Amino acid sequence: MSGRPRTVSLATDDRARIPFALLAVLLLVSSISIVAVLESRDRPEVEIDQGLAVDRAESIATGEVRHAVVRATDDAASAPVSSTDGADAAFADAVDSDDVFEQYLALRIYRDVAVSLASAEQEIGHDRTAVASVERLDWDDGDDLEDAIDRIDLEQTDDDVLTVTVEDVELTVEHDDRETVSERRDITVSVGTNALELHDRTGEFEDQLETGFFEADEFYDGFGRYFAARMYSYVWGKAYYDRLVSSDRTFHNLTPNDHTEVMANDAVFALQEASFGTADPYEDRATFLPTVCMANDLASEAGDIDLDELLGEQLGDEINESDSVCDSDLVDSEGEIDYPEPPTIQEIVLTLLEDNVDTDVEIQAHPFADIAYMELVAGLAMDDVESEFNDSLEGHERFSDVYLEDYFTDEPANQGAADAVDGLEDQLADLEELIDETAPESDLTDDSMESIYDVEIDTSETGPTKHSQLPRTERPGENWSRVDRSYTTSGGDASVSIDVVSDDGTGFDDRQLAEIDLEYETDVRVSETWQHDDETIVDPITNVTIPLEQVRTNWKRPVTYSSSYEIDAALAEDVDAERDSRGLESPFSTDSWNESYGFVGNFDDIETDAVGETFDLDATSVGAQERELEDEIEGASRSIVTESDLERAIPYANDPDVDVEPRDRTLLYDWVIGELNRTHEAVVTSVAPHETDLWSMLEQPSPLGEVEDNVRSVEDELVYENTTGRYENTADVLRAEVRKQYFEAIYEHIETVEGYHEETIDGGAGMVDDLLGGLLDAGNDLLGAPLEFVESMLDPENRPEDARAPGPDSDLLEATSYQVEASPTYLSLETVNRTDVPAVRPEGGALLETDPTSEHASLGTGYFDAVGFPGLPLLPVPSLSFLQLDVYSLEVQGEYARFEVRANSGDPAASDETAYVRQDKEVSLETPPWADQDELAVGSVEPIGFENRLVVPVIVPSPQLLPRGTPGVGDMWQSTTLDVPREECSTAWNDVGASFEPDERDGPADCISDEIDAALPVAD
Repeated sequence: MSGRPRTVSLATDDRARIPFALLAVLLLVSSISIVAVLESRDRPEVEIDQGLAVDRAESIATGEVRHAVVRATDDAASAPVSSTDGADAAFADAVDSDDVFEQYLALRIYRDVAVSLASAEQEIGHDRTAVASVERLDWDDGDDLEDAIDRIDLEQTDDDVLTVTVEDVELTVEHDDRETVSERRDITVSVGTNALELHDRTGEFEDQLETGFFEADEFYDGFGRYFAARMYSYVWGKAYYDRLVSSDRTFHNLTPNDHTEVMANDAVFALQEASFGTADPYEDRATFLPTVCMANDLASEAGDIDLDELLGEQLGDEINESDSVCDSDLVDSEGEIDYPEPPTIQEIVLTLLEDNVDTDVEIQAHPFADIAYMELVAGLAMDDVESEFNDSLEGHERFSDVYLEDYFTDEPANQGAADAVDGLEDQLADLEELIDETAPESDLTDDSMESIYDVEIDTSETGPTKHSQLPRTERPGENWSRVDRSYTTSGGDASVSIDVVSDDGTGFDDRQLAEIDLEYETDVRVSETWQHDDETIVDPITNVTIPLEQVRTNWKRPVTYSSSYEIDAALAEDVDAERDSRGLESPFSTDSWNESYGFVGNFDDIETDAVGETFDLDATSVGAQERELEDEIEGASRSIVTESDLERAIPYANDPDVDVEPRDRTLLYDWVIGELNRTHEAVVTSVAPHETDLWSMLEQPSPLGEVEDNVRSVEDELVYENTTGRYENTADVLRAEVRKQYFEAIYEHIETVEGYHEETIDGGAGMVDDLLGGLLDAGNDLLGAPLEFVESMLDPENRPEDARAPGPDSDLLEATSYQVEASPTYLSLETVNRTDVPAVRPEGGALLETDPTSEHASLGTGYFDAVGFPGLPLLPVPSLSFLQLDVYSLEVQGEYARFEVRANSGDPAASDETAYVRQDKEVSLETPPWADQDELAVGSVEPIGFENRLVVPVIVPSPQLLPRGTPGVGDMWQSTTLDVPREECSTAWNDVGASFEPDERDGPADCISDEIDAALPVAD
């Protein structure tokens, strides 16, 4: 056992009991010890990560940048600078001209970011502060401003999201006002804003206002096409009403400026809706009165247009009961009268267009038949044709008096306009030759007569042949050679037999006319000189040794010869009418005919004529010809020894020309012309016209070829009308041939005119440009494209219902509502002042600047009529004047005093909206408080303005295509009794906007023609 004292462990006490007094003592001692320890230690240092502190600074800066961007974009939208006009030199030097607004927005963001960051800081811990800043600028230094703009990067990542990066933001953490850490970072924020979307949409709206007809990317795009959709329908409807409905010219002016005003505004409202999905809410109220007035004007000028049909019965009744339809009292601005909704502009013009424009036309064969007829008759002019046929045509249901009167006119009223178009005169040369009113150069009937009585002779010969040998002498002996021979004759006897072939065939070719057999008999004496090969003698005279010679003679009785000839003929070989398939009855005998011409000699006596021409004989009977030919041969008999001698003695000519004349040429000519007259009248009245539409007359290939097909369908029936089977005689053949030549002439002229027609249409752009004095760009299809557009407007299945359509699909459009507020709502030809439109300001005036005398011209319009009534004949030969053209050049200029578009995101929790305002004013940017100057002039806001030109070609059919109504097209400015200007421009034309000064106008002479460099092709 140890000596240690005995103790008890609390921890192992089986009773598990702790005395509470002891526990209390332990706790007290422990607490005193802990406090003593803590009191004896130094104050602790808190370790803060520097990177985390900079991140906290960046977080602070990001929030401030986001708020600054939102403010800056809203402020920029309310004053969207688009020009550096009026800007301080520093800003003008800092920006380029590509996109002034975006650079202006970047500088505004930089300014707002600088100001926001300068007043924003946040404590981190007990004595540390996070701050952010951007470099401060010298706002009078262009380089500084350019650097600031470059440090702002703008990216529109979606329609409603703008991502902005501010470069080189300095983030600083300060400890007891001492900088402990500093770092530069780029701060990027994305904000939802409508400012840039409004800027883009408004810019697109302005671009669309400037987009001309030929500049459109799509068929129905831009003001030019929207405006054309209204003006083409309107002008064509009026022109065709005059052409087809009224008995006199109802509309002396097709393009009055006050109606152009209505059309232009309707097109502008349509563009607003296409660009923003909505139009100015006051559109209906603003357009009501002008629309109603225009409809009333149309109904008043054209008395048979039902006003109730245009405006509705209730509104029509209200107008009819009003003393002055255009009184302002008619406009129900308070909504107290329940007027029915007036028709849209398109409904009015399309009603006019659809009801009055008949594009179904008929192309008659008549003009081509008349030209062909005149070529068949020598010396015939159009007056003679009129005299011969007008009475009978007047009684025919196909031709009206109006058609015939215009058809037989000597010259279109505006022939001078056609002659003045560049190059047209050369193209018309061939056509003008076709209808020379003095006398055609050729008489096809006389030519046909020559063809009928033309005989092609074909001769053949056999021989001459000698039937016995000529006499010879015997050789004196061996070693003798003949050195000379000669023949002589005392004459001979010729016998000629001419057999006229009795051929009953009916063919035209290979007709055998005669066979000629010739026999000749004569006595021939021969004298031959022989010379010995070896023996010689001495010539007693010359004393020269010569060969031994011997002369011997002999006779031959008789020597006989023969020769034969055949004469064939082809009758009327060059005739175009059917020949072999028909044949000719008894061509070589006289035919007693029951026609008025009487008996027909045909080719009677052609056989003996052919013999006479073949052998150059004067005799006309067979026997006499035989004797004459025998005498001719026998007269040369003393020189006939060989076959060639006999051939030379026979006066034979192969294939001679034989002239055949009718019994009475003048009587036959008159008779066949009478037959042609009946054929011509039958063609004019019975050939079905080619039914087509106006548009086919304005494109290639020309439909005139279809007229030729219609003529061909009756050709055989009329050419061989009096012939059943074989021709009875040559007069019968002549009648068919003259008719055939008549039809061939019709086809030739159809094809000639068809080619010229296609040239005219193909050169349409240049022609229209010439008519407008070179005012436009002939590189565009000035004729084809507008007419294609008009055609689409006439097609209910293909034409657009209206120009108005929602803008492009986007998330923003779905979530954003737009409101357009334009001042003035309606662009009027009448100027407005501040009393009328509070937004009116002097040019470049400040927002609060007022001047009660300032006037704003919101719209200017003008027109120029190139040709005037009755239009330009596209085929200027009178009887071929199928189409008549006039061309109008319209110009529209407009400018809003103020144009505002507001957008709201549609968020129920948000009450703010973005307003984008375009108004003529100068803009200054307030500089930060630390800058040396208070503000920086950054330029000006340009008002929404536009200028657009439209070419309106109008083509109407002549009576030759549509034989009813009143021919012609165009304004009546050439009239000496009507006061209709050829061109007219509104008061503010070329001077729209706040700059309008009525006292400085040069007068009404300033108009479209002043812009034309070339001389106008039609004299005033």
